[in-house]
Amino acid sequence: MTQKRNRVIYIPYSNKSGDVYEYPVNMIKILEKKYAVNGQLAELNNVVDIMKTKAVFLNWIEDKLDTKMKIQLCMYRLFGAKVIWIFHNKFPHKFTEKDRKIMGNMRWLANHASYIILHSRSSRKYVPNYSINKSKAVYVPHIMFEKRLSLQHISELRNKYNISETDFVFTMFGMIKQYKRYEDTIKAFKKLGIPGTKLILAGNSDEVEYIKCLKNLCCDCEDIILDIRYIPNVTLNAIIEISDVIVVPYVNSSSMNSGVMIQAFSNARTVIIPDICMARDLASQRFFYGYKMNLEKAMLKAYKNGKEANREMGNRAYEYVSKHNNEEVVSAKLYSILER
Repeated sequence: MTQKRNRVIYIPYSNKSGDVYEYPVNMIKILEKKYAVNGQLAELNNVVDIMKTKAVFLNWIEDKLDTKMKIQLCMYRLFGAKVIWIFHNKFPHKFTEKDRKIMGNMRWLANHASYIILHSRSSRKYVPNYSINKSKAVYVPHIMFEKRLSLQHISELRNKYNISETDFVFTMFGMIKQYKRYEDTIKAFKKLGIPGTKLILAGNSDEVEYIKCLKNLCCDCEDIILDIRYIPNVTLNAIIEISDVIVVPYVNSSSMNSGVMIQAFSNARTVIIPDICMARDLASQRFFYGYKMNLEKAMLKAYKNGKEANREMGNRAYEYVSKHNNEEVVSAKLYSILER
């Protein structure tokens, strides 16, 4: 008798809809429509649980992969479960001795995975050990984010940040990490020196020294709003709503995709983003500002285009992700992988 496989493991597991970053929540919500989903690998002697598992999804797991987990994953594959790795970055954003281990783990995951999920078609060539593992790579669109707005939050934020409806607003949001180059945006904005413009930098951070650096950079410019805290989704959507352009100046040598880009598009806002794989995929759509070196020039171009033109670009971006990155499309892709 064939064992019915009705379980899926998603690591790290999170179904808390109030999380700032909704990506894993949305992915798990899709999987839970057909499978029982949890975030815990079975112990090696629990063969019954292993044989009930359809697949193990691994998302941002490279730095946590140890010998025990590798053995567990091999056991799942041995007993017929799929191991599915979601490949986000070419390599770690910073390169230390610890990151050498992470690079090794990325190669191990690529070699041992049943499938490798890509969120940009242009990232296929960066799959570790490409010649061996390219056939495992499967494109799945990055799922769009739900737009939830509160007029009260929007009004409160405008008052809190002292932003009028005529101000032109650039915004960066998400976890504040050094690799995201917040300082580049601050310096570019200050060089612009355009009256009636604002820069919002909003998100939480655990990098204390980096935050000190950013505060020092911002202290002489009252048009920069630095809001460092945990920001609930309803507040984050309000921040995006009062923004004209979202700035995403990632280190393009390591980054391939941007959840912030998809979240901005999901809220009908255009972005300024470097030449990463996801941007290359969408370049022909012309609803965002791509750049390679000169962030200040890209910001100036966005400003000169005006609020109305940027809103129109954001609306076209929203129409695109509504068609190509919606839950139905992503569900079909994921179920197709699971049922192969």
